[in-house]
Amino acid sequence: MICVSIIEQNIEKCIEILQKCEMAELRLDKIQPEPNEIKKLVTFKIPVIATCRTGIYDDCKRLELLTVAAKNGAKYIDIELESEENYKKKLGDIARSCNCKIIISYHNFNETPDIDILKNIIAQAKTFKPDFIKIATRALTIDDNSKILSLYKTEKRLIAFAMGELGKESRIKSLEFGAPFIYAACEKRRQSAEGQMTVDEIRKILKQ
Repeated sequence: MICVSIIEQNIEKCIEILQKCEMAELRLDKIQPEPNEIKKLVTFKIPVIATCRTGIYDDCKRLELLTVAAKNGAKYIDIELESEENYKKKLGDIARSCNCKIIISYHNFNETPDIDILKNIIAQAKTFKPDFIKIATRALTIDDNSKILSLYKTEKRLIAFAMGELGKESRIKSLEFGAPFIYAACEKRRQSAEGQMTVDEIRKILKQ
């Protein structure tokens, strides 16, 4: 399944993209919607991941926005492993009370750590009892693709891939190794992360 990461600030444009998706991630930190607009975006019949990264909002505001998403139909809530413990607990409790699945995510925009470090990160994430664990690192070499994909040998319910131009191979192959979906951009220059391909590019590769 292809999950389109939506970053548009125009709500009508977001709705237009949602109408064409089989699955979507709403980057609330990029969209910057009002609570009533979030309600419109999460009521589509497709699975929606609500994500709000740090940088734009403080934890109180992020909690507010993601709570609105969880209570109004989002299927998944993404919670960063690096987040403050109280924030993670509050958001996790809210998500579970709404029958909303939890993705605990770890991002490293500088490198792909050694495999032992990655396994330790996964062990930390498991203590939160998430439905899925997401590991996204930066590929500095082609070999980093093999490193990140090797995690699938021992882990289930995992979404692991490398970012950057050198990490594209791992994005595609993650589906073969067991990832439930792959993140994509709706069109060029609208990526939410470096190395993210468009829906059309991914479909073309998968058909080969």
